[in-house]
Amino acid sequence: MIPLFLDLSESRVLVFGAGEVGVRKARHFTSAARMTIVAEEISPEIFSFSNASIKQLAISDMEPEDLEKLIGRHDIVIAALSDEKENKRLCAIAKAAGKLYNNATGEGNIRIPSVVSGAEYQIAVTTEKAAPVVPAFIRTYLQAHLPWLDNMILLQNTLREELKTIVPDQARRAEILRAVIDDAEIQNACVSGVPSTEICKKYL
Repeated sequence: MIPLFLDLSESRVLVFGAGEVGVRKARHFTSAARMTIVAEEISPEIFSFSNASIKQLAISDMEPEDLEKLIGRHDIVIAALSDEKENKRLCAIAKAAGKLYNNATGEGNIRIPSVVSGAEYQIAVTTEKAAPVVPAFIRTYLQAHLPWLDNMILLQNTLREELKTIVPDQARRAEILRAVIDDAEIQNACVSGVPSTEICKKYL
């Protein structure tokens, strides 16, 4: 599989299931896409998803043609029921319709990764179900060892724009930016706040 970050602001996501797994998967799309959530039992958290349309009904009672129409109106299908057989049925319909789909209890053509993030960055992590504790480890590691990362990103952005006006050679600009991110003094300054670009002048 190929990791990508996608703009889903114009896409429609269909989530079957509103239990613990369904809620977690739906949460991944709350800031990007319009969602339809279909489930017999609805978790209260679902009602906090402002971009979600909720349909409370049993998927097993839906006619095949109704499911096909519903799936056909969406771009991404998430099968997050506790019933593995039902998930496979939903994903088979989605696959036949040429949709992107994720099966919580089996194989799909997309993965929903764990996301490790700060104010200025996002890191998507998947281990193909082999080691689910790894994303939490990465998050803890970043917090412990790279507490300066968010402010370093802000500094790098400011410095990069300044360098464009005074250093014409792109390779030299890249060299300076790498030296700045490796500089322990600048890292320490970033821990408490974004340092002035003055602190970076020694590299110019």
